[in-house]
Amino acid sequence: MHNKKKSTNPNEFPVYGKMTQAEMNIALDDLFAPIKMYAKELNYNWEDIQINYGLIADIIDLIQRRRVYFHVFHEIEMGELNQSCLLCFWILKFCPFHYTKNPDNNINFSFALSTFTRAVNYTAEKRKMKANFSKEIFLNLKHAFKYRDLSKEAIMAIAESLIC
Repeated sequence: MHNKKKSTNPNEFPVYGKMTQAEMNIALDDLFAPIKMYAKELNYNWEDIQINYGLIADIIDLIQRRRVYFHVFHEIEMGELNQSCLLCFWILKFCPFHYTKNPDNNINFSFALSTFTRAVNYTAEKRKMKANFSKEIFLNLKHAFKYRDLSKEAIMAIAESLIC
């Protein structure tokens, strides 16, 4: 890797700074582009979706913090797949979207599952491998996303295990 100074002194570790508004705007655009596409594919009218922008900003900030953490403490880049898994986790946890036409419909679950499956498929293709989404695996995944309390790390591990 790099010739980085190693230290156990907490005063020598960087202090995380909040994203600038310009950085946040770019991150919002990056987040909403695929979400809008999923909404259209799932037959949701984007104008009928209420968004808690405060929660979305928190999600982006939490993903950025984890990316920095991986870089500083593990000297690795987190990668797109893990970032997508974190996005899934926080969407499921915070539920920042609300579909006004059908309040009982869990749009957050749908967006998280779409994000996850697309990220796994994209990563598998990029690695010249395959994503193992058999019918049984997909049904188990749907159940886990909807009813289980999955950790961030569990979602990341599941994603990696589906690429073969």
